[in-house]
Amino acid sequence: MTYQDPSDMDDEEYQEYLREEKTKDHLSAHNPLLEDWLARLKDAFPAWAGQHKARGPWDFTVDSLPRLEALFRDTFPSTEDARANIDEPRLAVAAWYLGEVHNRTFHAQWQFHPSFADSNPHNFRPHVTLPWDRRDDFYRTDPEHIEDDARPIYSPTDVLCRLPNTPLENGLMWRIGEQWEPGGCDDEYCRYHAN
Repeated sequence: MTYQDPSDMDDEEYQEYLREEKTKDHLSAHNPLLEDWLARLKDAFPAWAGQHKARGPWDFTVDSLPRLEALFRDTFPSTEDARANIDEPRLAVAAWYLGEVHNRTFHAQWQFHPSFADSNPHNFRPHVTLPWDRRDDFYRTDPEHIEDDARPIYSPTDVLCRLPNTPLENGLMWRIGEQWEPGGCDDEYCRYHAN
């Protein structure tokens, strides 16, 4: 199916579009590439947590994120240094841990479409987003009303890599809960929202 703006589709086209998007979403959440990545990092977590036991506890709570941020800022002096170590356990396990905190707190899930690895394996890492069944909560909540699926996407690896150059007030705790809530529209003439 060639791309067409969902708002321009008739009912039959839109239902086909939704079936394709749901299939793509399911594949992004359930594929061997993602499952292998998650299993490797989950297995590496106990050693990582033991190595950083004094900075813990590493209990997958939001309260642990300031400790993770302090550890990360102490470990990597710059974004470039972090990116140079992107596949090292000290970064990769920290990214997995950060994503797991979001999953367990905000009921998000890991996703990674296999085609991302095919197109550019060095720049794409799994991300966290909300499951497909929460898609309607975000229906046309983006300010420009362009996205049919405006669920938030959170890339723990990218967030951590940028962290050394990010001001402290915009660290891991910045807007942590807000990013998982549907946005609103305050345009009284907006055709997509009941105002």
